[in-house]
Amino acid sequence: MHRQRVLTALVLLPVILSGLVWGGKPFFNILILLVSLLCLGEYYKMVFPKRSLLQAAGVLLGLIPLVLAIYFQQEVYVLLGIFIIFFFSAFITIFFYNTFEKPFVSLTSFAFGASYIGLCSSLIALIRYFPYGRRWIFFLLIVVFAADTGAYYIGKTFGKRKLCPAISKGKTVEGAAGGLFFSALGAFFAWALFFNFFDLRLLVPLAILLALVSQLGDLVESVIKRACGFKDSGTLLPGHGGVFDRVDALLLAGPVLFWVVYLSEGNFYLG
Repeated sequence: MHRQRVLTALVLLPVILSGLVWGGKPFFNILILLVSLLCLGEYYKMVFPKRSLLQAAGVLLGLIPLVLAIYFQQEVYVLLGIFIIFFFSAFITIFFYNTFEKPFVSLTSFAFGASYIGLCSSLIALIRYFPYGRRWIFFLLIVVFAADTGAYYIGKTFGKRKLCPAISKGKTVEGAAGGLFFSALGAFFAWALFFNFFDLRLLVPLAILLALVSQLGDLVESVIKRACGFKDSGTLLPGHGGVFDRVDALLLAGPVLFWVVYLSEGNFYLG
């Protein structure tokens, strides 16, 4: 399992990073659309197994906020996309009412997946249109990947106290602390590599905040999988599970980065 995990990362990382460096906004938009499509597909297969019509509807609705964000490049259109999700979720629930054992639970489950993945992916997509947007995307990836790596290896080596045993038996307090420490190292690495005109005293706390939120995002997906009776969201990535398993931390950390940068109005710059 560990060997597969490393090999998958070694194959995917160069491709993704190369595309982000040389592919420009079109590559990034295609990438985030593809990742969101796969995440939505995995979510609805877990929540509504053997109901292909509901799965397709959920995937299509979940992509609406992202498509609007990419096309208009304004956060207000993301809100429109979320409204469309809730409107059609209510309509679909009424239409399929007699087929649901618990209609309200089905309504909330259906609307949650599309709005959660759709909203989070949309705000991540909008980061790319900020000043230094590509560098912020790299910063996000480096920090979250560092936090995930640190939590995994520190937890595996030194982990004793369970973090949330009712949700995830594998996560430990020591692993979580290791993730925060590695995220700070990731921020320093990003600063030295391409962000040295930003204030490191602000980047490191931001990285630690993103690491905390990324661990929360990981736990959110664990709650979904446990509720649906799945160990992994899919099998597409050997050693990692599904795409949702791989990006669950990014999904929640990305929007936090969006709002921090959006509301800071450039206060991360030196001088």
